[in-house]
Amino acid sequence: MSATIYGFTATDYKARPDFTARRDAKGAWSASNSFTMLRDTWEDSAREQFLKGRPIVDLYPELNDYWSFLELEEVDLQSQPGEHVIVHCVWTGWTEAEYDEKEDVTYTLSGTRVERSILLHPLFIKEMAKAAKSNRENMVAAFNGHWAVDETEDNTAQDMYFYNVADRGRAPWHITEEVVIKWARVIFEQGHRTYKAPTLQWTCETASLTGWKDGDTDKLALVEYGRDPRPPGNPPMPQFGDFEWLKISMNQTLTRGRAVQSQTWELSPPGGFHRFPGEGFEGKGLYNYDLSELDVA
Repeated sequence: MSATIYGFTATDYKARPDFTARRDAKGAWSASNSFTMLRDTWEDSAREQFLKGRPIVDLYPELNDYWSFLELEEVDLQSQPGEHVIVHCVWTGWTEAEYDEKEDVTYTLSGTRVERSILLHPLFIKEMAKAAKSNRENMVAAFNGHWAVDETEDNTAQDMYFYNVADRGRAPWHITEEVVIKWARVIFEQGHRTYKAPTLQWTCETASLTGWKDGDTDKLALVEYGRDPRPPGNPPMPQFGDFEWLKISMNQTLTRGRAVQSQTWELSPPGGFHRFPGEGFEGKGLYNYDLSELDVA
């Protein structure tokens, strides 16, 4: 049994008066509306028109051109009595004209603990700086397995002996400095080769039409900020000590006509990240050089 719907031809599809749109906190739009058509129209031709990514104004020309940034995301087909169907459409899009940086940015602070070498402990650095140069050098060598505690000697709080692992005939490392013995016992007798260091991570989430550009990646895995200036959003920092912020990650997802982006910085130990010997906090190190310095003239 056939049915006739007046006002429709074999190629007609008509928009229903149910268009709705919503803009989220990131500036992205989602919208929905539906179309009515004969079932044969959908099956024979219209299904080739309702393809993902099709601009809404192509299928719904009565809509104002302002909405031209909306593109087809999903289609749901619903059969109706009388041999016709309703095509429910979901549209998504993003327009840079609607972008407001202050509204768009989300900041997240997380505090955690990380395992760091005991040689980076702030008290170790402070106290060993006053020790004899030979003791500092031998402590690092012992940490790397070149010296070991000599259990045949009477090791006390006033005297401690190490033998050279590669050459037992070499003169022992005899420690008499109290602060050096304190750390040697912690590391080599008690086995504390790492410590749980507190750290902060600061994440900035935003969105844009084009996403990251070449220059945005220059500071990845490098020191980018300190106490002045701090990363965008002005994260809190400990009151005492020199600290730096190292960019540790960048993420980007391109979808629905926009880029959702995030970048995260991690706070250094007190005193900042690595510096070359003798250069101090203002000097260069492994993580705070400038990529432009790598250019070859």
